[in-house]
Amino acid sequence: RQKKMADDDQTLFVMTKRVKEALELINALDESKLAVIVKRLVKNVGEKGAPFTKEELEQLQDLLSLAEGQVDTVLEGCAFFLERSAYHVIQPTQLSAHLQATGMIQSHARAFSGVWEAEATGVLQRLRAVRQGTYPTLESVDWRLHVQIASSGLTKLAEPRTILSLKLKNPDNTSEVVPMELTHDQMVTLLTQLDTAQQQLDAL
Repeated sequence: RQKKMADDDQTLFVMTKRVKEALELINALDESKLAVIVKRLVKNVGEKGAPFTKEELEQLQDLLSLAEGQVDTVLEGCAFFLERSAYHVIQPTQLSAHLQATGMIQSHARAFSGVWEAEATGVLQRLRAVRQGTYPTLESVDWRLHVQIASSGLTKLAEPRTILSLKLKNPDNTSEVVPMELTHDQMVTLLTQLDTAQQQLDAL
């Protein structure tokens, strides 16, 4: 179980040199000040604008007693943890354990998970709304089974394939049909991935 948790953390938070530098600075911060920063950043997940103005960044340098580059590293690290949590739809009860597994001290990991517990629903709903306006939406699905005779003998058949036709509606209201030809193994893989996606949607 511990090995699986470690593997999941490596997938969730890829610990690059930059992220490790941010984690070291985050651990050195006062817990209450970290919570204020995370509360501001979480409201910016999925948004295009900067979370802090130039004047606020200068104030952060004084508040945290950090150089300009160090403040940038802290903000990038915190934003990284939040964005990955949103992408993987991490439950608030699990986030603290994931963060501690990366090396974040317990009090700071709890500060993160506390903010995430309060804001996660709003963040995920906002991201879902943004994505719905950016990508095509599925209108209908048609399918048929295709079996091709491999030789003149009716007993020798090529591998059967599923032909899917996905009718998509684009953001500009135009429609298109995307055909897909899948083997049995490819169909199993697709259904498995769709089942995982469904579980994440159910968790929202």
